[in-house]
Amino acid sequence: MLEGVQVSADADQWSWFPDSNGEFTVKSVKKLLLEEAGLRNDSVMEWCKWLPAKVNIHVWRSMSESIPTGEAHKKRNVLVGDSSCLLCNSADETAEHLFTACFTAATVWNGITSWCKISNIIAFSVKDLGIHNEIVGSERKKEAVKGIISIACWSIWRARNNVKFYNVPARIENILSEVKALGFLWFSNRSKHRGVEW
Repeated sequence: MLEGVQVSADADQWSWFPDSNGEFTVKSVKKLLLEEAGLRNDSVMEWCKWLPAKVNIHVWRSMSESIPTGEAHKKRNVLVGDSSCLLCNSADETAEHLFTACFTAATVWNGITSWCKISNIIAFSVKDLGIHNEIVGSERKKEAVKGIISIACWSIWRARNNVKFYNVPARIENILSEVKALGFLWFSNRSKHRGVEW
């Protein structure tokens, strides 16, 4: 085993092979773990500074499919009965379906595009909802739309929970009203843009 080993009088030292300099860093460990898992870190969620943390965290968890949907429960062997979407009953409930493919969500997105005067929101995954950078307009409008999209996801999730836990039917006009009210309240009071009128 020691046939190719050369002993020297130098002091012993540690060397970390995944790093080109031989130095151990957290960055090199993260890179190694992501490569091992076959994951790519190309999607970075931009947090909206004027939203409460609970809304930002909800969107972040939705992007990684880690909210407790029917399918997520089924994958974790949690028996909760039927795992179909509670808002449309047309497909299994995943975050992707709930926020992009569900009829309720599609109708909410149509209402938001007409209210914000932006082009139609067409999304195939939760990550596709980050369209605020493609909007033509001021930074203020882009920042407002980014938050409104996050609030819409939050409101759709709340409507879903009301169906599940309180047996209250989801009404699209109630979801849109909540998005508009929370959007105005939070943007006018929590953002750097003051003097926003209803």
